[in-house]
Amino acid sequence: MSRFYKRRISYLPTFFSISLVLFLAGLLGYFIMNANAMKSSIKENVELSLYFNDNISEADILKTRDKLQAEPYVKKADYISKDEGVKIWPLGSEGVKLLGFNPIPNSIDVHFNSGFVVFDSLKTLKTALEKSPGIRDVQFDEDVVENIDKYVQTAGIVLISLALMMGLVSIALINSAIRLNMYSRRFLIKSMQLVGATKNFIRRPIINTGIITGLCSAAFAAVLLTAFIYFIKHKFGFLFMLDNYIQIGALLLGMLLMGILITGLSSYFAINKYLKLKLDDLF
Repeated sequence: MSRFYKRRISYLPTFFSISLVLFLAGLLGYFIMNANAMKSSIKENVELSLYFNDNISEADILKTRDKLQAEPYVKKADYISKDEGVKIWPLGSEGVKLLGFNPIPNSIDVHFNSGFVVFDSLKTLKTALEKSPGIRDVQFDEDVVENIDKYVQTAGIVLISLALMMGLVSIALINSAIRLNMYSRRFLIKSMQLVGATKNFIRRPIINTGIITGLCSAAFAAVLLTAFIYFIKHKFGFLFMLDNYIQIGALLLGMLLMGILITGLSSYFAINKYLKLKLDDLF
């Protein structure tokens, strides 16, 4: 087995260790970004329903719908007629037959842009709409809206804390992997120094190899993360809403930069340690 091949084989444990750490760090980063996307999706699915008196004509209801739709904070407003309401009513047509009349009122379901879905804003809008003539009732899920931000904020604090811990652990593990690799080559490093090689001459190829290892590890981790994201989006698409490929691309680029930076700096400090040691201290 050639020396070149043995040298490349010696980097495999470091390569896979760095890849695993960067994959886990990237996965956590994706979950953090996905949490924001899920928050927006949940808020945009919040409905405010307007129920109309039976004496209000369809034309007047449609005017109200169009007026709401024109508001900048409204994502969409859907008119639900009495007949359409029966179709989604749990009792359906059997309930109409049982009662002898259709109890479902004409209504409008309003969805908002995520930035507007704040409890105070919806409460104010509800109060204003209830004063409009012809509107029987206005409802939205107050408990959900009131607690969305609180739950998301709590989850955000937990995820950010985990991200900080993961960052520190990632740096420590990658640094340890590089140092172990340097430790196995300490006699080669000192031998080169004893025959007259300058520190820069010894340092340069080792740092370059460390950077290349970090780049390859990060690229491998990025491929794994991309495959994982593809899998979970097709398997559990309703849970993973992030479709912003610019953000995903920025995450993958961040993994590449992280791999290069940490391995380069770790290699630099590790090689300097052994360049400063005396021969007797290597044992």
